[in-house]
Amino acid sequence: MMGSAVSILFVLVGLSVPIAVVLGILALVLAWMYSPMPLHRALGDIYWTNSTDFILVAIPLFIMMGEILLRSGIAERMYGALLKWLSWLPGGLMHSNVGACTIFAATSGSSIATAATVGTVAIPQARKGGYNERLFLGTLAAGGTLAS
Repeated sequence: MMGSAVSILFVLVGLSVPIAVVLGILALVLAWMYSPMPLHRALGDIYWTNSTDFILVAIPLFIMMGEILLRSGIAERMYGALLKWLSWLPGGLMHSNVGACTIFAATSGSSIATAATVGTVAIPQARKGGYNERLFLGTLAAGGTLAS
């Protein structure tokens, strides 16, 4: 079994098939070859169970809450207040990112909504301030994980 798995794996990777597709094909082929109950018979149930998960409804609602806070101006005022409060620190705008992400994460509880909302407000400020964009986006990504 191990030899056939490795050979199928190397053949598919050698054909430049994406790794996610390689793993899916490998699972289906090995289940078809070696399992008394093949995986393809249960795929419909697996897809249905995962597609009816509550998180697929919760994430768009969290993002909608972030959009409401963004469009109402609350997020911009919060970010501006943190910018004035933390501007004395070196890289004050980046500290403002983490502070704004902390406050917004405590409000929303969603890391995706936090990164999207604070990023929408913060990225124009970074461009105006001439910050290194990769480093700046790193602080947004790190701050966005505070909500999980």
